[in-house]
Amino acid sequence: MLSAAVALPIAIRLSFVDKIAQSLNIKSLEKIKQAISPLKAKRVDVAQILKTKKCNGCDLSGIDLSDQDLSGADFRNANLSGANLTKTKLKDAKMSGVRLNQAKLSYADLDGGDFKNAEFKGADLSNAQALNVDLTKANLSMAILKSTELRDANLIGANLTGADMTQASLVGAHLTGANLTNANLSNALMRYADLSKATLKQTNLKGADLSLAIMPDGITPYGTNQY
Repeated sequence: MLSAAVALPIAIRLSFVDKIAQSLNIKSLEKIKQAISPLKAKRVDVAQILKTKKCNGCDLSGIDLSDQDLSGADFRNANLSGANLTKTKLKDAKMSGVRLNQAKLSYADLDGGDFKNAEFKGADLSNAQALNVDLTKANLSMAILKSTELRDANLIGANLTGADMTQASLVGAHLTGANLTNANLSNALMRYADLSKATLKQTNLKGADLSLAIMPDGITPYGTNQY
């Protein structure tokens, strides 16, 4: 085999060697990138975050910020997927575009927070406080929102596909154009909620209080279009 390789024209042999070298270089670069990525995450100074309450676009995935006061924090476009924010205060926080997929937010205080276009896929927000929160076009698919307080929340255009909202409070919530396909809203409080143009395909509304709520067709369950 060696003699056969030597017998090859020089141009072909060089081309073959170049391809191998190029392949090895690409693999080496990929390994370096994989090694550097975790180091970047480790460099995040938690103490500094707690002090400044600001980290735009940072990779904070998996970070533990549970039971901390981050009221007014600015984490716009940051990656907090898998983060532990249990009992954390995020009142009036600037969180638009943040990724909180699979994050733990049970008993968190999100009152007045700006979460426009945020991702909460599979996140646990059970028993969280989210009064007047802005979740416009947020992705809450498969999220757990059991007994979550969402009074007067802005959920216009939000994706709530498969979300568990059992016993959640959505009094006066704005759900115009929201996707609630396969969502569980059993025993939820939805008085005065605006569900106009919302998708309620296979949605569980058993025991939900829809007094004076606006349904997708623009009328209340009682046949009136008065809000």
